[in-house]
Amino acid sequence: MQLAGSRQSFKEQGIGLIEVLVALLVIAIGVLGMAGVHTKALQHNQSAYMHSRATIVAGDILDRMRLNKHLARTSDLYRISALEHTFSNCDNNDYPDHCEIGSCTPEQMASYDMQQWKFYLNCELPGSTGAVSYTDVGDQRIYTIRIGFPDSPQRPASDLLLKGVL
Repeated sequence: MQLAGSRQSFKEQGIGLIEVLVALLVIAIGVLGMAGVHTKALQHNQSAYMHSRATIVAGDILDRMRLNKHLARTSDLYRISALEHTFSNCDNNDYPDHCEIGSCTPEQMASYDMQQWKFYLNCELPGSTGAVSYTDVGDQRIYTIRIGFPDSPQRPASDLLLKGVL
């Protein structure tokens, strides 16, 4: 049966609907793919943020040592293990401020610097560990700052290693 002025038969009438369904399927697959890419991008962005924070915290202790350079080059007061001066949370009551309210000797300042650095590390990167060691090479001292921190749920631990010469 044909309608007047129409050349289509009944067999060809569903073709437009099939084409629309195939186009919707292709678009749906594309959207799901983009959602997966977006999720991965967010994960990598979070990882980069954590690495950036760790670099800033590592640079902080190097700057503190440079301000107390004579003592940092001649004593072992700026050496600290991952287990020393740990803080369980980032609470203002735990904030070390004894050198802020009075004058400190260089030795007291070194202890204060290490306590503040560990507090700052805990606040910026909860669940992280930090250690500072050094090696004497000739008349120079090479400090190594190692920070272990949770990176993301897929990679639960990352390490940052920063070296500085005093």
